[in-house]
This record gives sequence, structure tokens and C-alpha cells, in this order.
Amino acid sequence: MPMTRHDKILKWTAYLLVMLGVAVVNYYVLGPLPISLPLLLPVLAVAGGTLEGAPFGAVYGAACGAVMSALGYLGPGCVLSLSVFGWVSGITTQYLLRRDAWGHMICSVAAVLLWEGWTVGIRLLRRTAPAEVLLRVAAPELLWTLALALPVYWAGRFCCVNYGRIYHE
Repeated sequence: MPMTRHDKILKWTAYLLVMLGVAVVNYYVLGPLPISLPLLLPVLAVAGGTLEGAPFGAVYGAACGAVMSALGYLGPGCVLSLSVFGWVSGITTQYLLRRDAWGHMICSVAAVLLWEGWTVGIRLLRRTAPAEVLLRVAAPELLWTLALALPVYWAGRFCCVNYGRIYHE
């Protein structure tokens, strides 16, 4: 049975509340701690694509990117980047991987490695800092992000399971 308009509104509301919660935890709870700031919104964009499919992942990724950009992280490029992460993870889990925690983790590792590689590479090309300094920041950020990737997935999975899947194969 297809989802009604009301069902879709509830589903999107749940996903947007999870996004708000993840952003608050990422920037206002973990941000002041003496640890490297994890990249939880890109992982949440990947979770949206993994759980709901490529079209949902692209739109949800763009929303995650807009929040990340509004919080001062890398500007409007976040919207496009996270939209691509959501879309690619949706396509990947539709055709290559399973739509489960393993598929999410594999897509998250790829997305975060790509993100970190891009940010380190750009700063190396601009000669902002030496490679050792950049890697000293990027490595713990990567590890914290991957350590928190499963709780982010479970938050998204809660919306998928309790409010019905939008994407149908």
C-alpha cells in the first residue's frame, strides 16, 4: 500500500528532527569537548540514502548540507557534496550492497575518506599547513566520525522502521 501524504509528512518530520538532534549533538555537545569534531551530518546523509534510496538520499543530503553550511562549515559546497553522498549511497545500496548497517558503514567510510581527502588535499595545495599537521587533525576526526556512524545510522533507521519506507524496490 503506498504511503499517504500524511505518512510522508510524518516521515519527513521525523527525519528532520533526527537531523536537528544530530546537529545539536555534533556542534553543541561534542563541539566544546577537547576532541576532534566528528562529521556526523555527512554520515546522516549517507544513512538517508542507505535506508530510503537515492532520490530521498539526495534531497535529505542537501538538507543536511544546508544545516552544515549554516553552521559555518565550508559554505554552500556542503549542500552539493552531501546531496551526492546521499544519492550515491542510495544507488550503491540498491545495486551493490545491502540496505543495513554494513552497507551504511561501507558507504560512510567511503564518504568520510573522500571528504577528509578533499579537505586535506585542498589545504595542501593552498599550502595552508604542512601535511603532518593536517593529518594530525584529519585522522582523529575520521576515527571519531566512524566511531559514531552506527548511532547516527540507528537514529535514521528509527525513522525508516517506525514511519514506513518511502522507497520501494
